[in-house]
Formats: sequence, structure tokens, C-alpha cells
Amino acid sequence: MSTEQKEYEVFRSGATWLRADFHLHTKADKEFKYSDSEDYYFSNYVEGLEKAQIRLGVIANHNKFDTAEFKSLKKTASKKEICLLPGVELSVNDGSNGVHTLIVFSDQWLENGNDYISPFITTMFPGKAESEYQNENGRSDKNILQVVEELEKTGRDYFLIFAHVEQKSGLWYEMGGGKLGDFKNKRYETVRSRTLGFQKVRTHDKSDKVCRTKIKDWLGGWYPAELEGSDCKSIEDIGNEKSCYLKLGAFSFDAVKFALVDKDSRVATDPVQHGHSRIQNIRFIGGTLAGKQIHFSPELNTMIGIRGSGKSSILEVIRYVLEIPVGEKSGDKKYKEGLVKYTMGSGGKIEMDVVDRHGKAYTISKVYGEDTSVEDSGQLLQGVAIRESILRKPIYFGQKDLSSTGEGFEKDLVNKLLGSKRDEVLQKISTQKVKVIDAVRNLISGLELDDQIKEQNDIMKDADHQLKFYADHKVEEKLQKRLDFDSDVKQIDATIDAIDRFSQDISNISTGHESTLSSQKDYVSKHNAELFEKLKTILETKYLSLIAQLKVWEQDNPAVQKQLTDLQTEMKAIRKGMVDEFAEIERKLSEELKEAGNTNISSEEFLALKTKRSKAVTRIDELQKQKNEFVGYQETLLKEVKALNDLWHEEFLLIKSELEKIEKESSSITIDSNYKGDKAHFVDTMKEYCKGSGLRDTTFQGIASQYSDFASIYKDMETAKQYFGSNPQLFTDRFLANLESALTYQVPNKFIIKYRGKELQHHSLGQRASALILFVLSLKENDVIIIDQPEDDLDNQTIYEDVIKLIRDMKPGVQFIFATHNPNIPVLGDAELVHACSFMDEKVTVQSGSVDAQDTQKTIVNIMEGGQEAFNRRKEIYKIWKP
Repeated sequence: MSTEQKEYEVFRSGATWLRADFHLHTKADKEFKYSDSEDYYFSNYVEGLEKAQIRLGVIANHNKFDTAEFKSLKKTASKKEICLLPGVELSVNDGSNGVHTLIVFSDQWLENGNDYISPFITTMFPGKAESEYQNENGRSDKNILQVVEELEKTGRDYFLIFAHVEQKSGLWYEMGGGKLGDFKNKRYETVRSRTLGFQKVRTHDKSDKVCRTKIKDWLGGWYPAELEGSDCKSIEDIGNEKSCYLKLGAFSFDAVKFALVDKDSRVATDPVQHGHSRIQNIRFIGGTLAGKQIHFSPELNTMIGIRGSGKSSILEVIRYVLEIPVGEKSGDKKYKEGLVKYTMGSGGKIEMDVVDRHGKAYTISKVYGEDTSVEDSGQLLQGVAIRESILRKPIYFGQKDLSSTGEGFEKDLVNKLLGSKRDEVLQKISTQKVKVIDAVRNLISGLELDDQIKEQNDIMKDADHQLKFYADHKVEEKLQKRLDFDSDVKQIDATIDAIDRFSQDISNISTGHESTLSSQKDYVSKHNAELFEKLKTILETKYLSLIAQLKVWEQDNPAVQKQLTDLQTEMKAIRKGMVDEFAEIERKLSEELKEAGNTNISSEEFLALKTKRSKAVTRIDELQKQKNEFVGYQETLLKEVKALNDLWHEEFLLIKSELEKIEKESSSITIDSNYKGDKAHFVDTMKEYCKGSGLRDTTFQGIASQYSDFASIYKDMETAKQYFGSNPQLFTDRFLANLESALTYQVPNKFIIKYRGKELQHHSLGQRASALILFVLSLKENDVIIIDQPEDDLDNQTIYEDVIKLIRDMKPGVQFIFATHNPNIPVLGDAELVHACSFMDEKVTVQSGSVDAQDTQKTIVNIMEGGQEAFNRRKEIYKIWKP
């Protein structure tokens, strides 16, 4: 971990916005008033900085630098996490009153305990005593060109800020358009390169005064950062001017200088407020990172390290805890699952602190192999959608996910990007598929009805044939009484069964709706009381009163049910009482038939035949009713299939609408969207249905060229058969055998991503990766974007222009977490936080810091540039190559 990162809590999450005051005076300045105790001066001064929330200050007294005072102030301020830089407010010999110029010095000017600043100031006032120039009105005899020339001779770093530019002794006020125009000349090149700020710009673009617009015109377009400073004459004055903020990742001269050079991204009048959801930190309990805690910036985080250092492990664990799916087309799913298991270890636990879009903090935790849990201030929450309610649409791409552009990759990518946006329509599609399957099953059962009716008719006819023989011997006539009694028993049983079902339905209705309807009448309207009173009256008189009647009916029903049971018992008793009589009749009948020589006639057989015939008649009646309904089954199926297709089209239009947003955001990316466009998949599905049939590929291709899917084939079946090959019935049979899956099969939509007018498949791997990162970023709807080593095939020629510039533009509103080997991402992307990973003895260590921190810079050079020697060598060569 870098020294700066260790020392200061403010940089725990990397570079952050800090208020700066570039024009501070102290007690060493004759203009500064301080009357409190000398013993508490340094602490009082720093307290003044704290009160004004100043975290960065430049001590710039008039033509003077007090080494002892500065060192004491710096030491005291450092304890409060405030950075002070040494400087001077030098009055150079330009204009009628001189131009007050703030010179900010690097650490080199005070290295090894020496003070090279004071001697330099002395040389600016040759022949004068300190008392003559160490004040507001003191003026050097050297102009700005001469001062810079002398500064350059020292070989030590510094930068310039012109103080209160619009006021007396300010650059704009003193020099005017003619003289300022000289600044764009070559002889002022060094002055321009060293000048990093104009302090206290106020008139802005007012046309009647010297203003920003005129100055820019006079300066030929060159214009440094606009900065603020209190020019304080007492502790109470500190921070009394407008605010100025710098984004810093370390307290150092170099960090401040870089921030001012990158003024568009690093200097602001107000700090950037992060409104997106984000990960704050992650803690590891067990596994290869046991006991480690890693903090994350709300903006760009990069994990660096040699291969096998643990970068991917951390990203995969984050994905696992957030329950982000790997993706259907991920080629290394097993590897990623194994990596998570190895990293977390058996029983390993992860705790992750996150913040939602409203700034509310949560803790997400997960033990390996267990469910993820969410806590709010220690309170366990149930049923919380992590990737919607807490972190908004985090998206993850693992190694090779972006460069693996195989079949179906674009569809998988689109599905990842849209995330939950399709959930509602996908749920409708799932429900509609069930309806189609039910309609298919009803239809198939209907196709069997004729066979079943024929079978029952045959049973009835056979019974009739056998019963005719009994009719000739008047058996039925003699047994009719028994038949009648049996019919009565069956009828009373059937009636009571029907009443039981009715009673149960009535009970379910009253029970199921009573509480719901009762709760509606308790609603109180603030603005429409009269209307809702009418609604309550209708509810009570027409519906709740009916439920009340049903309740009364339910109370009486048990008594009625007993009456019915008594009738049933009485009927069965009567029937039982006739047993002897019926037995006597059957014995006499048997004797009569025997005397007539008809020993093959049996009363038991007759009764069995009558029962058999009765059941067949009942079944035929039931089947005939079903057949009458079957007329509508085909129509119902077609209606449900159409509804399913309408939902597929709705999903496609939703996807297309989102992809059009990407095209608007990126001039380099275009996407062709084709509804049901993946004909190859359609053909493969047909082949699967017809496996072993011997049908030729040309048959399947011909069908696919004529019809968009199986539903369109089914609707046009008779005409479609002409495309089924030489044996149409063969394909028809296979098709109907798979009708459920065929009619619920969605021919995949096809998406063709083009980068700079050319399909991805025709680009190099590097260009594909660059294009797809751009594709992901252009959607601008994911609060957290996690990408693991996209640059394995990344094209450096295009990554800066297309990708890194977009990342820099987006990162105030998106948290990026990259694992990378490419220095372009942390360096040109100006990463707020860099995590350097290393692996040894089954443990991963992580050193964290901003790119502003020197230790982090050295680590980047060593890991990503091949070491300092290689880096320096390339730098020298590039200087030679410079056009």
C-alpha cells in the first residue's frame, strides 16, 4: 500500500474531491494580523483551515518564504489530513503596478532540510533589503519571462498561478489585450506550460469588461484552470472566497500539478456528488484473502498484477456474491465456479458494504454454497432484489467474454445488457407457453374422441346383441323391478354428490371473498368522500349482504345435509329390504329357463350386460359433449399461439428500442436487429425433431425459407406439405409428435453488431474487444460495470479514442471495476484507485492506492511497463519519434 494511502484516511477509497485554497498568507506576512497566543498559532491556523474545510493549501506570502513556519504548519496540518505546499506571491515587473504571481514549489526546493526558495526570492530583488520588498507593495525588477528563465535554471519543478487576475496587480488588469496577446507567442511557451491557473476570475463573460471570452481570444485558445484562494489577512479570512475543488489521490506536489493539468476532469467549483449505487468495500473471512478488506472508489477501480496474482479471483467473488449470472455462452463457466470455491474456501464468507442510489448503506454477505443475505443496520432483510433495489443493474464480463464472438454471442450479450428490463415480458411469455401447451393437449385429446366414441358404441352394440336373446325370453320384464330400484339408488347417490360439490363451492366463494370485500369498505378518501360513501353502500347492500345470507345458509346447510343423508340411508334400506324378493324372482326365473331347456341363460349375466350397456351409453354422452367442444379447440390453439407470437414480438421491440439508444450514444457502433432472424437455429431444431428420418438438408432449408417458425407451418399445414420433401407424411408425423415443443419454440432473434461499418466477425480480436466494451458502456444504464481483463485481445490503436475517453466521461456516474494488464486503462483512464495483487504461499495480497501516489506509479511501471528501465527506454524512443 502506498505511503500516502496508509497515512491518510481521506484516500481510503482512492482519489476524491478536496477543497483547495491556492492563496494563503500566514503570520510571516506583514499584511497578516494575528493577536492570539503565539503558543497556539499553528494549531489555531490549522483549525481555521479545518473550519473552512480546506484540505489543500498553498502558503504564498508576499515576496517571502519562512522555512521554519512552513514546516511547523505543514506538520500540524498533516495530522489533520491537510496538505500544505510551499509557495510565494511574487510581484513581477509587468504592468504599471506589477503582476502578483503565485509560484508553487515542489519538494525539491526543500529537500534534505535545505531551503532553496528564500535564496531564489532574494535574487529577484537584487540590491534590496528584505524589509524593502517583503510586503504587498514590493516589486521585483524582473518581468515574468525573466522570472521563469531563472526558475528554469534551478532544474527544480514548480508551477505558476496568476493571483486575483482581474484586480489591481492582477495579470488581466495590468497587462491588457495588447500585452496579453504576446502570451501566445513562442517566447512565452515556457510561461504558458508552467502556468496552471488563473485565480479569482469574476467577470466571466461580461462583454463590457475584460472577461474570459476576450482573454481566451487574446491568448489564442490557451487557458489554464480557474482557481480560488482567500488571500487571507487573518485566520478568520481563510476560505472566505468562492470554493475551488481538486480531485486528488495523494497529498503531493505532483498530484496537485497533474490535477491542474487535467483541469477539465480534476478541477471544479463544486465537488462531484455520486448519485449511483456502488460497492464501498469487501471483506474476506477465510480463503486466500482471509482477513483482507478492499475498498473501492465510486468511479474507476483497476486490479493489476501478473497472471495468477488473484485479480480475477476478486472479481469472480464479487460476481458470485451479487448473484450475477455467468452467461449462457461463457466458455469457462466451470473454471469461474472453481475459482470462486478456491478463493473463498470451505465455509469462507464475504461481507460487502454497498450504497444504493439514495445513499442508504447495506451489507451484503454470503457464505460459500449458501444463500446471499442483506442487512440494513444489522436488520436482516427478506426478499430484497440486490441487483435492482440496492445495486442498480451491475453487469459483469469475465475473461474472454468480450472477445468470444461465437454463434449466439450477440444474443447473450444483449440479454446481459437488458437484464431485468425483459423480466415482465418474459414472465408473460412463460405463462403464455403454458396456455399453448394446454391447448395442444386439449387438441390432441380431441383427436382421439372419435376412436373412443366408436369403442363405446361397439361395447353398447355388443351388449344389445346379447340382451336381445334375454328379451326374447322376457328376462328384462321379469327383472325390471330390480333394475328400477338399482336405478333409484344410483340417482339419489348422484344427486347428493352434486349437492355436496355445490355446497363446497358456495363455502369457498364466501370464505375467499369475505375478507377482501370487507377490507374495501374501510377505505377513507381525503378528497372524494361522497363518491366513496356511495361505493360503500353498493358494496354493503349488494355484495356483503349476499355473503351474509350465504353465511346463514352455511349454518343451516349441515341440517339439510343430514336430511339428504337420511334419504340416502332410507333408499338403501328399502333396496336392502327387497333382496329376498329379488332373489326369489331370480330363482323362479332360473327354474323357468331351466325347464324350457335354456341352461345358458343367467340372470347375473343379464344384469352385468345391462350395467355394461348403461356405462357405455353414459360414456358416449360424455364423449359426444367433449366432441362438440372440440370444434373450438383448434380455434383456441391458434388464438393462444398468436398471443405467444405477439409477446415474442413485444420482447423484440423492447430489445430493439434499447439497442437504438446505444447507436445514438456511439458513432462507432451500429446494430442490425432481425426478428426471428436465426434461421440456422430453426433448421437445427427441425433436424433434431426429424433425427433418423433420412430427410435431406435441402428439405429443411426449403421449409425455413418459406416459413418463419413452426407456428406459421402449423397454420398453413396443408399448403406447407408441398415443402416437406418426397414423403410429406414423414415430416408431418414428426412435427405433430413434437407439437408442444414446436409451437412454443422461439426462433432466436438475430443481432449483428457492426463496428465502424463492419461486422465484428470481420474485425481483429482486439477490435472486437474494443467494440464490445464500447457497446457495453454506451447503454449507460448500469451503475456497476465489472470487466475482467478485456485487453487480452484489446486493440491499443482504438482503446483510447473509443473506450477510455468514454470511461472518463462516464465514471462520475458509474462504478467501474477492471482487472487489467493494459496500462492504458489505469493511467489514461486516470483510475481513482489501483489495487496491485500478488499471490504467494496460497495467499493473495493487495496493495491499494491512487495513480497520484508515487508507490502506485512505481507498481504500475514495474508490473505493466516491464520495469523502470524499460519504461525510461521507451520514453526516450518516443521522444525521438515525436513528429
